[in-house]
Amino acid sequence: MYFTGANGQLFGWAESTWLWLDQFGILLGDITLVVGVPSAIWAFFHRDAIRRWLALDRFPLSGREADDNAQWDALVFTVSRPELPEWVVKQRKPRAVALLATDQSWEQAKSLANFASARGVALLGPKKLDDPDDPAEARAETERLIERLREKGYEKIGVDVTGGKTPMSIGAFLAAREMGCDPLYVTSEFNQKLKKPMTHTAKLRCITHAKS
Repeated sequence: MYFTGANGQLFGWAESTWLWLDQFGILLGDITLVVGVPSAIWAFFHRDAIRRWLALDRFPLSGREADDNAQWDALVFTVSRPELPEWVVKQRKPRAVALLATDQSWEQAKSLANFASARGVALLGPKKLDDPDDPAEARAETERLIERLREKGYEKIGVDVTGGKTPMSIGAFLAAREMGCDPLYVTSEFNQKLKKPMTHTAKLRCITHAKS
């Protein structure tokens, strides 16, 4: 035969070489089995996280105004002033809200908490950040709030990043993307004389929609 050597072995390789290749193939198969099966099991139980990770850099409907009929089971707010979050609660009627605040916005957060509770909305927080200039802390705390909301049965969750300091909003936005929630933002005109936002001009925008 064309590929058989003078020693009767394929390609003329020594029998010991073929035995070594056979043993190597068996070893490789065992390693694949040992690594592959646990990996497949892990991937099955973490399939939602993997799907969210694969969709992280997709921004469908980026920046569009939220549909009038769009509703969320729960909303997470980074709090600075209460007027716009109160407007969102009245307009969207979530069943629960979670609040992330700072020392400076603590009283406003408590006011918003009382407003939500008076309307029969379930409440998580307010949670006070130790360092509002640390986006990593804001991200971690937002993720914890989202996890607690999901444990309580709230599935569709939006994260309103309008209020709070810029690092807070960045951290909350990243948490929303990581956890598969809709990051939201409210735009409105500001009354310079009264020093407050004009809620009649407010619009709720979806920065991006979570991939299901």
